[in-house]
Amino acid sequence: MAKRKLKSSEFEATTSEKIAKKIDHFSDFWNQKVEGVESAQLEDTRARTKSSQKVELPGIGASSIYKGVQDFPSFTDASDLSGLGWNEGLLENMTSLLEETEVDEKNEQQVESERQTILKLTAEYRDLLAISNDQDGYRSIYCAHIIQHLIRNKNLIIGNKRKLEIASTKEEGADEETIESCRDSGFVRPIVLILCPFKKDAYDIINRLRRIIHGDDGSGEVWNKNRFEEEYSGPTELPPTRADFPDDHKELLLGNNDDAFRIGIALSKKVLKLYEKFEKADILVCSPLGLRMILNGDDGNEAHLISSINITVVDRTDIMIQQNWENVQLIFSHLHSQPSKIDTDISRVRKLYLDGHSKHFSQLLMFSRYSHELFTSLMLQSSQNHRGLVVSNPKKSGTLTDIEIPLCQELHKFEVKDPNETSDLRFKYFVDKIIPTLVPRTLIVIPSYFDFVRVRNHLKKAEESFVMCHEYANRAKVDRAREMFYHERKSYLVVTERWYFFNRRQLTGVHRVIFYQLPSHPLFYSEFINMSDADTSQRFLAILLLCKYDRMRLENTFGTEMAAAVMANKQTVQAIVSQ
Repeated sequence: MAKRKLKSSEFEATTSEKIAKKIDHFSDFWNQKVEGVESAQLEDTRARTKSSQKVELPGIGASSIYKGVQDFPSFTDASDLSGLGWNEGLLENMTSLLEETEVDEKNEQQVESERQTILKLTAEYRDLLAISNDQDGYRSIYCAHIIQHLIRNKNLIIGNKRKLEIASTKEEGADEETIESCRDSGFVRPIVLILCPFKKDAYDIINRLRRIIHGDDGSGEVWNKNRFEEEYSGPTELPPTRADFPDDHKELLLGNNDDAFRIGIALSKKVLKLYEKFEKADILVCSPLGLRMILNGDDGNEAHLISSINITVVDRTDIMIQQNWENVQLIFSHLHSQPSKIDTDISRVRKLYLDGHSKHFSQLLMFSRYSHELFTSLMLQSSQNHRGLVVSNPKKSGTLTDIEIPLCQELHKFEVKDPNETSDLRFKYFVDKIIPTLVPRTLIVIPSYFDFVRVRNHLKKAEESFVMCHEYANRAKVDRAREMFYHERKSYLVVTERWYFFNRRQLTGVHRVIFYQLPSHPLFYSEFINMSDADTSQRFLAILLLCKYDRMRLENTFGTEMAAAVMANKQTVQAIVSQ
């Protein structure tokens, strides 16, 4: 497919005439009044969900808008960068980064529109959950937004400091009104948090931050640059034995895949200070595991360090779901919490922090390649930004076209009224309806490790003939399990999604597959089915358990239209036959 780089002319350049008319999003964000009534409205997730609006946004498609304190404005043309009010040099450096990405010509217009929409929503300080494959694009945008925010924030602090110094020279000193007008800080210095899954992601993000600050000539100073290169860079070529892996898994194998890290970054004029102590850092770039370890882990109890975050970015959320989602949830439970002790000049702390309203003045950006119910849930629970929230849920085509064999899909729907009972009801249906029908050479795929443990314990108690491949088993144990299944010394093979995600190994001897729940990763459904070793003269049988709360996963895999048809069907068991 022909590719080309997007030209900077596709974003309109800034002119001095337009700058005069620009909107100051930074000041507007901080100057919004949020009192008790508005705060209660922003905290009422159920009411906000009921009043949300469905819209079609350029580039990111079908979306839900959850309004903040003010009504959401109509979406206007986002290609004019002059309305952002950003530094011109910063805009040039961001545009230069955006130009480097090659995109398929058929997707060119969609990518341009997506970038413009993400840029507009980000610059306006709105919360956003974006479903996007354009990692280079959205990363460059949010990195530029972060630098712009830090520049404005530092200029405000410096200006207020001078204002107070001048006022203090007067005989009566600075009056109360002047002191109150100079509140510009939080409890601690870090105001930006970027969560990403691996060191290779941090490596790319920090290099983008550097290029946005310094430009393409790289003339600016970077502290500890050699140490950073040594600790965060990684291999750029695959070993020959991995050449036939799927493209997304090849990407996973490249670079530094260490998932326990944290690094503080401070910005001083044109100097980027890496490995700064967290209490002196402006930006924290961490993996969920790396940050959790200092919040309430082996490395300390430092939850106060994320009490004053203005911008939180969760990048490659779809990878984090394959790590340990509890780490992400724990971090969000500590975000914006009041510190037990305050070690700063209280007269400079914004009143919104003292009043416990900091969560209303904090932007949350989340990016993923596909939708997931846990991502949406976390956004709705955590987003209380007075600027409102946009959740993207674009139309999906699904991945069923990747299936290479004749197939009969048997879909078993079980009823759930209370979402908290989903796990129990799924297990009950599996035990009562599915286990009695099991035949030898059956592969059982279970996405959740919690569900896996539950099913494993039941199969052991029932003395069933089975083996397992899961993320906590060593390589030798997994190899032995696969061999026993292939040679029919064991009848069933139980596999977790996380094990398969990080190993992507072919499983042989499969004559039937049961999906306890649809995998989070949309490609895995077809990949497990294509492992069939059954007689191709007969259709392969795939059995799937699902309920109404699996809709997002169903759309990702079956496509939006087919998922709607499946969910609308009143039958408990549906069969879909394909050649």
